[in-house]
Amino acid sequence: MNCLYKEVCDLECSDSCIRYIEMRARQNIITLVPDDCDYSVFCTLADIKSDIKAFVEGGDNLYLVSKNTGNGKTTWAIKLMLKYFDEVWAGNGLRCRGLFIHVPTFLLKCKDFDNKDPEFNDMKSNLLLVDLVVWDDIGSTGMSNYDLSQLLMYIDQRILAGKSNIFTGNLMYSDLEKSLGSRLASRIWNTSSIAELKGKDKR
Repeated sequence: MNCLYKEVCDLECSDSCIRYIEMRARQNIITLVPDDCDYSVFCTLADIKSDIKAFVEGGDNLYLVSKNTGNGKTTWAIKLMLKYFDEVWAGNGLRCRGLFIHVPTFLLKCKDFDNKDPEFNDMKSNLLLVDLVVWDDIGSTGMSNYDLSQLLMYIDQRILAGKSNIFTGNLMYSDLEKSLGSRLASRIWNTSSIAELKGKDKR
């Protein structure tokens, strides 16, 4: 892989290098072409991407939602996060600035009380500290009271602290409320810009 940072970096590319991980992730991001019905939403997302640093520093939130699957919600979320990393990497060192959380997997691991995975525990420790968190597939599975308490704790505290979040999901407000309860659904919906995609599955 040709890393764009090679000219200014003497380190060997490896899975422990943050820049390398970012570049590898970039290579896996597809080019999105909007259906006509999504053109204006894509323009809005492109505007956010062009000034993503201000979006994150302002503690703004975004909910990317679509009743259809495979039309770009997660890809857009990753593109926005990578653009933010691109803006802040210089002089960043090893500081963690953002996290991608696949919500069903995260909640499953939270319920494994014997889990001694240091990476997962580090991730949980960073959840309230990092600038930006992508919460992917929120509300996509049935949730216990424990699941809801975990999500509410992290998301509520992040929003109260002015930390930026990007949510992706398939549920509009009434169904989101049924899945997450009124308090958490209201937190997500009412503090976020809503970007609804209506295009067909592109996978």
